[in-house]
Amino acid sequence: MNDRERIGVQLAAIRENKKLSLRQLAELSGVTSQNITKIEKGKYNASVDILSKITDKLGCELTITQKAT
Repeated sequence: MNDRERIGVQLAAIRENKKLSLRQLAELSGVTSQNITKIEKGKYNASVDILSKITDKLGCELTITQKAT
C-alpha cells in the first residue's frame, strides 16, 4: 500500500466513523465528492490545501512521521 492509499483509507475510516456521507463531507469542506472518492481510493494526488480542508472538517490533523530506515 502506498502513502496515498494509506491516507485515503484513514480518511475514509474517520469519515465513516463520524457517520458522514461523501456528499456531506464535500459540502462541509468545499471539495467535490468525486475528488474525495478519488482521495479515499488513493487515486488522486491531493494538495496539502485540499487535505487540510478535509481534515479540518473531520476534526483530525495531518501528521508527518519519519519512516524507519
